[in-house]
Amino acid sequence: MKRFAAYLSTSALLFTLWAPVSASAAVTGSSHKGDIEFRVGSSTSTVIAGARVIVINHDGNIVATGLTNAQGTWDAQVPLYKADWNKKFDAKGVVNAIVIADGFNEQAVYIIPITEHTVQPVILQPIQANRRNAPSASLGNFSTHDLRRYIDRYASELKLKRQAPIPGDPEYAPWSPQQQQ
Repeated sequence: MKRFAAYLSTSALLFTLWAPVSASAAVTGSSHKGDIEFRVGSSTSTVIAGARVIVINHDGNIVATGLTNAQGTWDAQVPLYKADWNKKFDAKGVVNAIVIADGFNEQAVYIIPITEHTVQPVILQPIQANRRNAPSASLGNFSTHDLRRYIDRYASELKLKRQAPIPGDPEYAPWSPQQQQ
């Protein structure tokens, strides 16, 4: 069953990456946006305030970024788009997201549907000294190295700072949600 779920997730991701948005697809204007409510927590806390959420569209461009509030939530307004493959679905496209918070390993979330109101929970894993710390992914089957490069690309583009190196793992410093001045 796990193998089938992994196959299905990978197939869906590949489909979204390779599914062309045809020239005849009606791309809606900026007034037609979907809402994605990110709810960020961890295995040790129900909410994480101040987490950076980076939303990336099907073309690989950042379409929204922001910080979670005191309740650990952040709402992203993202453009809806219609293509041949999604005309009959409530979801009008998909996006990916990266979530970064001080004291936690980064998390990439793949294939988030865009609807009028999507709720996307994200669970971050705390950094643990003298343990292996690495970014993690939901609905993706990527190597740790590819995942780090993916997160590095968008965190660098936003000019985010790095957290302090981790004791026992000095070669890895997770990203911080704070931007450089």
